[in-house]
Amino acid sequence: MESDLTPSPLRVIDRDLLRKEFAAIEARQAVLTDQGQKLMARIRPRSKYHGQGEEGALFAVCIGPIGDYCVFGGPGGQYRLSDVDLFAVFDETRPPTQITFEP
Repeated sequence: MESDLTPSPLRVIDRDLLRKEFAAIEARQAVLTDQGQKLMARIRPRSKYHGQGEEGALFAVCIGPIGDYCVFGGPGGQYRLSDVDLFAVFDETRPPTQITFEP
């Protein structure tokens, strides 16, 4: 019985293309770091505020320095971090990326 030890062909990597893609990502990250990143939130189902607004809808928020209710925006105007899931918008052509999860 013969074993097939023929090496598989190696994948060809276009280094110039990768460099351009990484440069574009780094440029976008620099803009977001300098000008701020758009944050979105969704009220968690277990939150006492769950009935506010459209169920499951994302809304624009910002984070403030005021005690427990530091998430500003949305139908109620102010929420605790424990009441919402946060999403970051990296690129307007892609869906927001969820950055917090309910334990």
